[in-house]
Amino acid sequence: MTERDLRHYGLRLLLILAALTIYRVLAAHWLQLELYGDEAYYFGWAQSMEWGYYSKPPMVGWLIWLTTNLCGDAEPCVRLAAYLLYPATAFVLFLLGSRLFAPRVGFWAALAYITLPMVSLGSWFITTDAALLFFWTLALYFLARALDANHWRDWLGLAVALGLGGLSKYSMVFFGLGGLALLIMNPEARRQLRNPRLYVAIGLAFLIFLPNLIWNAQHQFVSVEHTAEISRLDRKWFRPEKLAEFLGGQFIVMGPLLFAAFGHLALRHGFNLVTDRRYQLLFAFSVPALAVFILLAFLTRAFANWGAMAYVAGVLLVAAWWLARNRLRWLQAAIAFNVAIMVGLYHYHALAEFAGIELSRKTDPYSRVAGWRALGGEVQKLLETHPKARLVSDDRKMLAELIYYVRPHPFDALSYNPSGLIGDHYALLHDLKRAPQGEFILIGEHVNAEQLAREFAEVKPLGTIRIPLYRDFEREAAAYWLRDFKGYGR
Repeated sequence: MTERDLRHYGLRLLLILAALTIYRVLAAHWLQLELYGDEAYYFGWAQSMEWGYYSKPPMVGWLIWLTTNLCGDAEPCVRLAAYLLYPATAFVLFLLGSRLFAPRVGFWAALAYITLPMVSLGSWFITTDAALLFFWTLALYFLARALDANHWRDWLGLAVALGLGGLSKYSMVFFGLGGLALLIMNPEARRQLRNPRLYVAIGLAFLIFLPNLIWNAQHQFVSVEHTAEISRLDRKWFRPEKLAEFLGGQFIVMGPLLFAAFGHLALRHGFNLVTDRRYQLLFAFSVPALAVFILLAFLTRAFANWGAMAYVAGVLLVAAWWLARNRLRWLQAAIAFNVAIMVGLYHYHALAEFAGIELSRKTDPYSRVAGWRALGGEVQKLLETHPKARLVSDDRKMLAELIYYVRPHPFDALSYNPSGLIGDHYALLHDLKRAPQGEFILIGEHVNAEQLAREFAEVKPLGTIRIPLYRDFEREAAAYWLRDFKGYGR
């Protein structure tokens, strides 16, 4: 690797990443893309800087706090960290590929990564994956440097990346699985077990992550319970239909050509891969983690995006393998295919209109994020009419969306939770029973009027809010004015 090649490919990549990021921001603006329910949920978290939240570690809340304090609370500002972190991840991947192979390999791997369908869609939404993938890639880069040169700065960089990755998403634990796989395959890596710098790095990473463990201990380890629940670890086992669903999802997450190539390499050439220490590193931090999720999908279930971190090393693995065999056109075809998917996602409404496809709840992939802005406007009018009332809802997503889209933001909103189950952050910390006196405006989809009459001193129906969206669907919610909560189940 020459410095000239590194600068040449690095500058080209930065220009492409900048142009692509600007295009993505403008495409989201053209679509008037509203906040997804989880994004609005995380926006609420960001109003209180904590070491943890109900279902996730704190990084996503911290990032939204930072970006909204920098540029305001409009949708692009809420999502600003996602817009920046994905190209930053691609650039770190370029550095990793340049170090392991050559700048040319790093360049094409970065282009392949930044155009993955999961990245094209993920760049539009601020989620825990944005920070996880960045710190995962950064940790992989520092690990490669530390194994080569054994410098303190690289071990400490690895520690910080691991700790911050753990504060981003609990899936960072699979980095340990990659390390274990590497120890099994690589004798040089096993010699690091006698290196005190390794243990200093592990200890520092643990100290960075420790505050979140303490927060969980103070809140009955709700994050652990939530993780077990979404994995359905206590339910029906052996589900081949879920395995097929997960595997099919990977062709969408990585793109059909790249995932087919990745699977082919892992299954057909796995033995050849693990004889080269560079491929060993990439194999160790891609195949084992994905294999775990494939097994989990078969046993219970796994969501398609859970294996996203495997594709950091996976993309570089495919790119290096193809380029070593002069198959650049294959890689270019895979990238072009994924770019076509990206354009289709970003301009779906225009393409549907051109093709004569009527948008409906089933045909519009963005139907889940539509109508919340208008619903927030209607609820805002109710709150203006009842200035002493606090917002209440029985649904986590609705409450999150209304907290964001009602202005000024009703951050004192409360959760109406008659089941008593701690199923979200609002139920954990903002239950209606914590502030039962006064007036309330309840907005909900599944409200029992008779039950409300027993639980409140006074109840007045305010009608149903309806937001027409498609011929076959309108977003609607029942509204009630309430006074003085007497307790659940009265």
